[in-house]
Amino acid sequence: MKDILKDFLGKTLRVYTISGVEPYLGVLEEVKDDYVVFKGYSKKDKTYLAIQHIESFKEEVTRG
Repeated sequence: MKDILKDFLGKTLRVYTISGVEPYLGVLEEVKDDYVVFKGYSKKDKTYLAIQHIESFKEEVTRG
Protein backbone atom coordinates (compact mmCIF):
# COMPACT_ATOMS: atom_id res chain seq x y z
CA MET A 1 0.00 0.00 0.00
CA LYS A 2 2.83 2.40 0.88
CA ASP A 3 4.42 2.09 -2.56
CA ILE A 4 1.10 2.65 -4.32
CA LEU A 5 0.33 5.72 -2.21
CA LYS A 6 3.70 7.27 -3.10
CA ASP A 7 2.53 7.41 -6.73
CA PHE A 8 -0.29 9.75 -5.62
CA LEU A 9 1.75 12.37 -3.72
CA GLY A 10 0.34 15.86 -4.32
CA LYS A 11 -3.00 14.53 -5.60
CA THR A 12 -6.45 14.85 -4.06
CA LEU A 13 -7.64 11.53 -2.66
CA ARG A 14 -10.74 10.22 -0.95
CA VAL A 15 -9.54 7.63 1.57
CA TYR A 16 -11.70 4.96 3.18
CA THR A 17 -10.53 3.42 6.45
CA ILE A 18 -11.49 0.24 8.27
CA SER A 19 -13.49 2.31 10.78
CA GLY A 20 -16.05 2.91 8.04
CA VAL A 21 -17.20 6.18 9.62
CA GLU A 22 -16.69 8.52 6.69
CA PRO A 23 -13.96 8.93 4.10
CA TYR A 24 -11.19 11.48 4.37
CA LEU A 25 -10.76 13.97 1.53
CA GLY A 26 -7.48 15.78 1.10
CA VAL A 27 -4.21 16.25 -0.72
CA LEU A 28 -1.64 13.56 0.03
CA GLU A 29 1.45 15.37 1.34
CA GLU A 30 3.67 12.67 2.85
CA VAL A 31 3.98 8.89 2.88
CA LYS A 32 6.01 7.49 5.79
CA ASP A 33 6.63 3.86 6.79
CA ASP A 34 3.60 3.62 9.08
CA TYR A 35 1.42 6.63 8.26
CA VAL A 36 0.40 9.19 5.66
CA VAL A 37 -0.26 12.91 5.98
CA PHE A 38 -3.16 14.65 4.22
CA LYS A 39 -3.85 18.37 3.96
CA GLY A 40 -7.59 18.91 4.30
CA TYR A 41 -9.38 19.84 1.10
CA SER A 42 -11.59 22.55 2.55
CA LYS A 43 -10.19 23.40 6.01
CA LYS A 44 -6.49 23.04 5.12
CA ASP A 45 -5.84 21.16 8.38
CA LYS A 46 -3.57 18.11 8.50
CA THR A 47 -4.71 14.55 9.10
CA TYR A 48 -2.39 11.69 9.94
CA LEU A 49 -3.65 8.20 9.04
CA ALA A 50 -2.05 4.86 9.89
CA ILE A 51 -1.39 3.00 6.65
CA GLN A 52 -2.60 -0.32 8.10
CA HIS A 53 -6.06 1.24 8.63
CA ILE A 54 -6.51 2.39 5.03
CA GLU A 55 -8.93 0.07 3.29
CA SER A 56 -9.10 1.78 -0.10
CA PHE A 57 -8.75 5.14 -1.79
CA LYS A 58 -9.56 6.88 -5.05
CA GLU A 59 -8.23 9.92 -6.79
CA GLU A 60 -10.66 12.83 -6.94
CA VAL A 61 -10.56 14.70 -10.22
CA THR A 62 -10.64 18.43 -9.60
CA ARG A 63 -12.07 20.71 -12.22
CA GLY A 64 -10.40 23.97 -12.85
